[in-house]
Order: sequence, then C-alpha cells, then structure tokens
Amino acid sequence: MSNPVFKVRDTGRNSARTLDVQEVCDNLCNSWTSATTGTIAVTANATYDVSFTQPADTIIRNLIAIPAGNIVTAGASGDDVDFDLGTAAGGGQIIDEKAILDDGGSAVTWTANAPLYIIQNSHGHAANAFVGTGVTAGVVGGPATSEAIVIASTLYSASARTLYARLKPLANNLATAATTVTYLVEFLHLGSTPDQ
Repeated sequence: MSNPVFKVRDTGRNSARTLDVQEVCDNLCNSWTSATTGTIAVTANATYDVSFTQPADTIIRNLIAIPAGNIVTAGASGDDVDFDLGTAAGGGQIIDEKAILDDGGSAVTWTANAPLYIIQNSHGHAANAFVGTGVTAGVVGGPATSEAIVIASTLYSASARTLYARLKPLANNLATAATTVTYLVEFLHLGSTPDQ
C-alpha cells in the first residue's frame, strides 16, 4: 500500500491546524523490542552478544542499555567496556567497538538501572555524554567517561535484518559485574501504518 498523504493546513495565524497535526501523529508508527544478555562475568575479553530483528522499512530511533546491577572497571588505563553493533556478531558495521565505560586509569562505574541511550533520536554521542547529575545532560549513574559513539553505517533498513549487540570488557577483569544488561530498541516505521 502506498504511503498516506496528509494535508496540514494553516489556521490563518501562521500555525498548523491542531487536528491536522494530531492526524499525522496518530499515523506515526513506532515499535519496540528488547534483548537481555546472559550474566556478565568479571572476565576480561569475554563477549556478551544478543541479537534482535529490525523490521523492514524502519530506522533505529533509540537503543537503550540498562544494567540490572553495577558494572565497574578494574581501574587501569585500557580497562574499558566496549559496545559494538553490527549485522554480524562483533562485526561493528553500525557502531564499531566504542568504550561506553572508558577507563583511563581510574575505575569507571555504570550504576544499576541507569539507562544509557547509546543511540538517541537516531544519533550517536560525543565523548563523556553519559555522565550526568540531576541538572546536567547524561543520566545519574552513567559512566563518568566514555568514548564518542560514532554511527558508522545507516540506521535504516529496507528489509528486515538481524542485528547483534556486543559488550566486551577489555584488558583486566572487571572489578564488579555478575549482572545482565537489557537493551531496549525503538524503531520508526517509514511505510504506511497498519490502519492505512
């Protein structure tokens, strides 16, 4: 079925008619999926992969990672926890091994239940974007230091595809782990909605 066409008319006061805007909003279609890792051990260089399906004709809108417990690096430079997103496990086609906990010589903590928007509004992030307090950007409990999240390939897919998210602690064993991480993934559907 073809994409719907909506008429957004001017109220005469240089603004869109409310009912027209509501009709457009009612026909934006988003969907969500989730995947949870197995228990993350403290072991360095172990990999924790999950997979999920991106529906056809969608863009990844948000990818949020939430740990069930604290994850803490060992406290030596290079003791990072890297994130990777690709069309193959560890492939890095979309995000290639970026440290979401970037240990430069001081232990970095990702607090239990602190959601990290690895992809937010279909964008990556600058370095250290996850740190936050009640009045700054980021999130309370987010890692104090992280690498820039660079989107290396399109977040759009014309056909359904399987994507793989990977966490990997580097160098020395983690100081604290023994927990899981859940990923919540939101897709924006670009085609016509089911009621069209």
